[in-house]
Amino acid sequence: MSSFTSVDPVGSAYAPNTVHPHIEHGVFVRRLSALYPLQPHESKTLEALVETAYTVAAHRDILHEQQPAKEALVLLEGLACHYKVLDSARRQMTGFVLPGDFCDFGFLSSSVTRQSVMSLGKVVVGRIDLRQLSAVADKMPNILVAAMRAASVDQACARELVISLGARDALQRLAHFLCELHHRSRIVGLVNANAEFDLSMTQAEMGEALGLSTVHINRTIQQLRKRKLIAMGQGIATILDAAGLEAVASFDGRYLRPN
Repeated sequence: MSSFTSVDPVGSAYAPNTVHPHIEHGVFVRRLSALYPLQPHESKTLEALVETAYTVAAHRDILHEQQPAKEALVLLEGLACHYKVLDSARRQMTGFVLPGDFCDFGFLSSSVTRQSVMSLGKVVVGRIDLRQLSAVADKMPNILVAAMRAASVDQACARELVISLGARDALQRLAHFLCELHHRSRIVGLVNANAEFDLSMTQAEMGEALGLSTVHINRTIQQLRKRKLIAMGQGIATILDAAGLEAVASFDGRYLRPN
């Protein structure tokens, strides 16, 4: 039997700016369905679990480190990141949350949030009541399997980022980063016909994530542009040559499909 413990609400710094009671939650269903096939009635039930949705302004915490899991939060629009602040006050991004992703998986083990989650641009977040999620998981275990596979992908992405920081050069790091976000966005239908997807990050933030200076990031972007592999601007990334970019990164997307 599944059991996700819900605790009493505590003070939060992510008070909603605008509530969206009718926002489309299909991206959440598409994300989990891509990880484990769901039946139509399971998909409908999953979509109904997202009770309310609200906006969070750019560069605001969605979840704080050590925050108890009082609900499950799902990103519905925008881009967010996991991060850790060191004693030196330096911040390191450790992973990225895309539309359809759970913001954190502490609810699976009734544990606290291990790292803070921050919006990179304006985002929309949906809430799921843990008691309702637990009841649904008992009746429809496929939903629980999909959530656990989502947690596995999240861990795999974090490991790939560690590999980038330790073993890939600057060109490979950026190429791999863009390949991953492109694949994850495409899985849930967020890459348009022009191969464009949302990348609401500054070059400084990309450098922070990839362990590179802003100057180095800019030079590396220019290298990829000169090779006619990407275009980038106004918060949008365009993959002009997916095969070529994957070759530069030695990208193998199997870690994004844990089945």
